[in-house]
Amino acid sequence: MAFISRRGFLGTGAALAALSACRQTTSAKAPSSNWTDAVSQAKAVSEGKTQPAALVETAIKRLESVNGKINAVKFPNFERAREMAANGVKGPLAGVPTLIKDNVHQAGLPYTQGSRALAGTVADNTDAYPAAIEAAGFVSVGRSTLPEFGITATTEPLLTGVTRNPWNLDHSTGGSSGGSAAAVAAGVVPVAHANDGGGSIRIPASCCGLVGLKPSRRRMAGDAASPDMATHLGVEGCVSRTVRDTAAWFHATQAKGEGAAFPEAPLVTGPSKDRLRVGLRLNHPSGGLPHEEVQRVFGEASALLQKLGHKVKDVPAPYKGDVVIPAFMALWESGAGQVVAEITKMAPGVDPSTLLEPLTLTMAAQAATYTPEQMQVSTAALDEAMASYRAQFKDIDIYVTPVLGQPAAPIGYIAPTIPWPEQRERLIAYAGFTGVENVAGVPSIALPIGESKDGIPIGIQFATAPGGEARLLALAYELERELLWYDRRPGIWAGEI
Repeated sequence: MAFISRRGFLGTGAALAALSACRQTTSAKAPSSNWTDAVSQAKAVSEGKTQPAALVETAIKRLESVNGKINAVKFPNFERAREMAANGVKGPLAGVPTLIKDNVHQAGLPYTQGSRALAGTVADNTDAYPAAIEAAGFVSVGRSTLPEFGITATTEPLLTGVTRNPWNLDHSTGGSSGGSAAAVAAGVVPVAHANDGGGSIRIPASCCGLVGLKPSRRRMAGDAASPDMATHLGVEGCVSRTVRDTAAWFHATQAKGEGAAFPEAPLVTGPSKDRLRVGLRLNHPSGGLPHEEVQRVFGEASALLQKLGHKVKDVPAPYKGDVVIPAFMALWESGAGQVVAEITKMAPGVDPSTLLEPLTLTMAAQAATYTPEQMQVSTAALDEAMASYRAQFKDIDIYVTPVLGQPAAPIGYIAPTIPWPEQRERLIAYAGFTGVENVAGVPSIALPIGESKDGIPIGIQFATAPGGEARLLALAYELERELLWYDRRPGIWAGEI
């Protein structure tokens, strides 16, 4: 989940055995001989073995071959991409095709935020982060889908229709970066833009079997001057199939130079020899346990970390879930309230139900019941959670939790046509693990550790102290080396083209 309005508006022998079995089954399929990741593509361009135009044409063909099934892109910009590729592109990832999520501005391209209220809107400027993506050399071939205003953890907006999971078309891609995740999982592009205000990078990564790094608050281009506040939730990043693609994207698009909030992080190219102190928490913030399949994959992650020599122990939540969850929900609902107020002002006299979805409207209605004093209490609770979450990294290096309370939800389970009072507890149980990392402003990464018995990916989240992306990426490389998740591919796969 990721409101754009955030910017201004333990391990046992049995678990080890299960992990071994998982590796044997999920890595059985060899990767396509035609599919290459972003780092490989950029290297081929720099060595003169291919041209950006050829990479862009392949991405277009791949998108056209599967988009009718997964609906990851509603607004392609093929001619713009072809022109960019033909005119020459520069940067460390020059010529690599990508997608940019339809909630950041790119001059001359549609800007709808997945809402009927903004249908037909074309951006007249380019935001700092997509500009940084292009400066890195990426060429976007389309605008990826998202739920209305990034409000929920599935991508089923009324404007563009349901985006479907390449691993099982009856299941969600997650949200809000669902279109980007679907396209990358299907092999259309190797990496795609995503952003995250409550789980919107990590949730789709978990649903679609991808790597999803949520950077630290104020880390990325365009965000360095933003306040370090518990209520400033959103960050920019990507989803990818390989750790090195995420590492390369992160390195190329972080804020650098004068005014950067953090020292420039190095380009991480492999595992570290450091053995880490790892805290494990399986329980949901509300105190219950997630779905049994999530429990199993979490156990596999714990067992693997121990096998690799990391020191693991159970660590309870460093905050009170019964306080933080309502406070976070109040903040989220107030975001919906801001959206409704802005759209009502933009279209006076127009029935809001013709422009906005039932979920958005009913969340806003709930927000209207809160007094200023109640919102101050919520903000104070989030400030306290930020401090206590960060403080735990004096005793541990990495904090591990599930990403979701269950494997990827069926389409319709948390649809935007279901009013907020009817789905609030369902959404909290499903997607309640990831919001506190946004509140704390810490980096966290979703990694595709395992699969459900039905073959749907299940991700596990790893978090660390602010500015610690390099530590997360080094650990991710180590786990990737063991699990080879990039060898897995879904039934809907365009990478052969």
